[in-house]
Amino acid sequence: MKTNNHPSERQESILNITVTDQEQCKKQLRLEISAEVVRAETDKVAADLARKINVPGFRPGHVPKSVVKTRFRKELRDEVLSQLLPHSLGDAIKEKDLKVIGEPSVEDLKFKDDDSIDVVFNVEVAPEFTLSNYKELPLTKRVIKVRDEDVDKVIERYRQAQAELIPVEDRLSQSGDIVTVNLKGEVESKDDSDTVEDITQEELEIELGAQSVLKGFTEGLSGVSAGDQRTFQVEYPDDYKPEKYAGRRVNFKADITAVRTKEFPEVGDEFAHSVNEKFNTLEELRADIRSKLEKEAEQRTEDDFRSGTIDKLVDRNRFDVPEYVINKQIDARMKTLFRQMAAQGMDPRMLNLDWESLRDGQRERAEREVRGIFILDKIAQTEDIDASEEELSAELKEYAERIGQTEESVRARLTKENSLDSIREQVKHRKALDLVIASAEIRTEDIEGPGTDEEAGGSGSANE
Repeated sequence: MKTNNHPSERQESILNITVTDQEQCKKQLRLEISAEVVRAETDKVAADLARKINVPGFRPGHVPKSVVKTRFRKELRDEVLSQLLPHSLGDAIKEKDLKVIGEPSVEDLKFKDDDSIDVVFNVEVAPEFTLSNYKELPLTKRVIKVRDEDVDKVIERYRQAQAELIPVEDRLSQSGDIVTVNLKGEVESKDDSDTVEDITQEELEIELGAQSVLKGFTEGLSGVSAGDQRTFQVEYPDDYKPEKYAGRRVNFKADITAVRTKEFPEVGDEFAHSVNEKFNTLEELRADIRSKLEKEAEQRTEDDFRSGTIDKLVDRNRFDVPEYVINKQIDARMKTLFRQMAAQGMDPRMLNLDWESLRDGQRERAEREVRGIFILDKIAQTEDIDASEEELSAELKEYAERIGQTEESVRARLTKENSLDSIREQVKHRKALDLVIASAEIRTEDIEGPGTDEEAGGSGSANE
């Protein structure tokens, strides 16, 4: 319901406002709108309708208000409510200085015998909390260091990408080989009424021993040559996708059409030149890889440190946050997940996933993110931090460059979408976090570089 519709020249409409606290950030507002105001608004709306409607027996535009009130009672009442309720709610919110978030809802509505209105609204409001100390925080910045072995891993990926498949003729297939097969599989039924279509695949390439290959295939196709036939069974795990094969046994017959092994290029100056013609030596390639990894590590270190600092603030400030904002944040996280899936060539609509459980799994993190936003907003208010037009322009320019558009077109689009204020808020929050970090007592700790298990577990904590 909109709360900014203020009919002109109307006397004070609310006789009484009662605010009752509910759970979390919910409040209940009970408004009593005077009979005098309701009658005045009814007369005004009736007069307006009388000029617009046609009623047999009366000239157009001259229908008496008494006839309108009798024959169009429901329409008249609906229009009066659409005028009075938003105005009255807006006045109540202003008078009680409530920071309402989301759309209010009507809990109860009564037209009383004396023509007054008694209405109860449910609203969600911004949390009220006392900000804990946010200056001179003890923080740990875990700095990611790039190692020679991190460079080696990138070299190995380039080497894998250039591998050639060479036919195996002097031995039988073994782990690491690529076996090409024409495959037929008969799926065993669990009971008489249970049927699953059999499996048929032509020229299927299977890398023996690969992590993504079920153990039964590696065992069944090891020790073969091109032209052989093999029969074997594969037990599909209970969590296998697609689910129709999960927990089932499949009897396979395979015609082996080829057995090949990977032949990798020798790592040297020629290899470096094959990766990119600008490199004449292996050392030039390694130096370029290290430079890029170090830039990525520096950005990851900073991002994780800032995220960890917000987590620190969240841990120090415990308060409820509005359900409406949490759901909006979950929506944003789900959209990001969908975009990531699409970028990997997956269609989320075709995946047989428990979306409700997946959404529920986003809740805890979304709630912490929302709490962090409210904390940064309060720090900005406390420190009188705002985003200048110059800072907003710089933010828009950087964003426009990332997406290949002009600052003017981005500004126009965001203004049309009423999203410009959200960019301004982001700048304010970043400046608030900068202030927290600038006053913090920061201890640095070097950790091993990108791609390690330790780094994957979270390298930028801001714990004491």
